[in-house]
Amino acid sequence: MQPNKPDMHLMGVKSIFIPIFVSFFLAACGGESGSVPSGKGGPGAGAPGGKGGPGGRPAREIAVEGYIAEAHSANKTFSAMATLEPMNSVELTAATSGRLMNLYAKDGAQVQKGALLAKIDDSELKAQLKQAESNQQLAQQKFDRVKTLFEKDGATKADMESAEASLKSTEASVELIKAQIAKTEVRAPFAGKLGFVNVSVGAWLTTGTSIATLSDVEYLKAKFALPQRYASSLNVGDAVDVKDEERNISKSGVVKALEASLSESSRTRRVMVEVDNANGELLAGSYAKVNVSMQSGMAKSIPIPAEAFTLDKDGAYVFVATGGKAKIKHVETGLRTPIAVDVTSGLDEGDTVITSGLISLREGTSVRIREIRHNTDYEVE
Repeated sequence: MQPNKPDMHLMGVKSIFIPIFVSFFLAACGGESGSVPSGKGGPGAGAPGGKGGPGGRPAREIAVEGYIAEAHSANKTFSAMATLEPMNSVELTAATSGRLMNLYAKDGAQVQKGALLAKIDDSELKAQLKQAESNQQLAQQKFDRVKTLFEKDGATKADMESAEASLKSTEASVELIKAQIAKTEVRAPFAGKLGFVNVSVGAWLTTGTSIATLSDVEYLKAKFALPQRYASSLNVGDAVDVKDEERNISKSGVVKALEASLSESSRTRRVMVEVDNANGELLAGSYAKVNVSMQSGMAKSIPIPAEAFTLDKDGAYVFVATGGKAKIKHVETGLRTPIAVDVTSGLDEGDTVITSGLISLREGTSVRIREIRHNTDYEVE
């Protein structure tokens, strides 16, 4: 027997009807899944009018930290230690060599300006002065005679010039000796109080020998260093408090001078304060504490975190959260520390200053405040 052969006609019919059946089935399924009513805005639908931005996507919102701006009274005080020094102080020394003939200086004495304190032997110089004055007198007489003759054409112009030169030379000799005699006197250059006298009558003094120290202690000066952040907060004439804490004596001082520039090594500015010490309560050379009211009389300021600041061509500015949007406010600043800066204008009390995410912010960016910082944490000290 021969095996049954497949019916070729039946196989051909199956190959035609199976693809047609599958096509109708898929079409039916697609019709059901695609029957979404228009305008409903299903997921991924791009129909306009849906919630969110273009294409139905929600607007991007940035979570940031905020800081509530609060004004503070400008009553900061800076303290520093200073050494009280005499307003004027000088070491009185001999200006020439010689034997000390008279000593008028007394230990601890109060002296007036110009008072004679010591006298060195000047007998030899006085003798030289007499000789020089005699030569001057003779030269003057010769000059007068030659001048009379010159006016009557009895002397030449050369004779006249020679006589005039001789007279000027003798006059100079007299002035030189007088100056040398003045050096034998030691006088007080200003009114003040003497220290201990270091020499005795009869001693041989050389140029530069110390006789005594003269100090003007009616006014004292205190010098101290002001940090860079406060360098522009003081002006000449400002009042400061000076206190000798060892003896509990307080005085009011006045700023007399400020260094023109900051020290490159310490980044501080030197300040000199003058203190009235007419009653002698304070002692020169002692330590004193200087208390400076940094912003006395100035308007209130708003201290905010330093990281909230950004700079552009117009200066410093901050971002403020208003109605869920970031807004730029340009500000003017005062005192600053590594963590905080005083804002003097451009910011309103109660503003919410944005302190984080600044790199992603632009004018009008949508923001959400996730945390509020406390203002007492960032006050400038």
